[in-house]
Amino acid sequence: MTTVTPNKRGLRSREAVLDAAERVMAERGYEAATITRIVELSGVPMSSVYHYFQSKDGVLLAVLERGAARFIASLDLPAEPLGDPYEHASAMSARLASALADNPWFLRLLIVLAVQPRGERDPEADATIERARVAALSAIREQIAVAAGIDAEAPAARQLALFALAIFDGAFIASQPDSPDALAAVLDLLPDAMLAAAARLLDGVSGAAVSPAGRSS
Repeated sequence: MTTVTPNKRGLRSREAVLDAAERVMAERGYEAATITRIVELSGVPMSSVYHYFQSKDGVLLAVLERGAARFIASLDLPAEPLGDPYEHASAMSARLASALADNPWFLRLLIVLAVQPRGERDPEADATIERARVAALSAIREQIAVAAGIDAEAPAARQLALFALAIFDGAFIASQPDSPDALAAVLDLLPDAMLAAAARLLDGVSGAAVSPAGRSS
């Protein structure tokens, strides 16, 4: 895709287009989102939209690249244990909930695009979606490994990360009609659920640090 470097005024217009496109695509899906609606919502002339992005695929790709960069940067998770496994899992849950709450339209868009057929969508867009999901999964897997005292590449760590990511996706979707605080409330039981699942998967595994009660053994 050809890119155009905007001036300061152009940067503001470009961000307005991306904000509008992110919201429209998250609400309506990629196929139903139109440049006309993005123009209406952003207040940026259609000629400027095409000048900076060339096409709707170009807008989508820019939205995803910006959102993925912001989301990945917001995954500021600890590299060392924060207290016992329950305390660490609780801290991880709170930080990921904050990242989700800070990027609502981008995350809605990720979920919408993930369940829709790819159709004629730019393959680069799907690659960006996959990159964001892999980054989130990797971050969760590493945190589970720290909390449980196991190798991040262990099958159990991978399975637990998928379990946690599914909970985060479901909690994010379930909380959308409610207030921003609803997400944290939905995720309140996540540490208990994760540590109970970890205790089951790691039963008898040497070096595992969790117990079914969710406290250090």
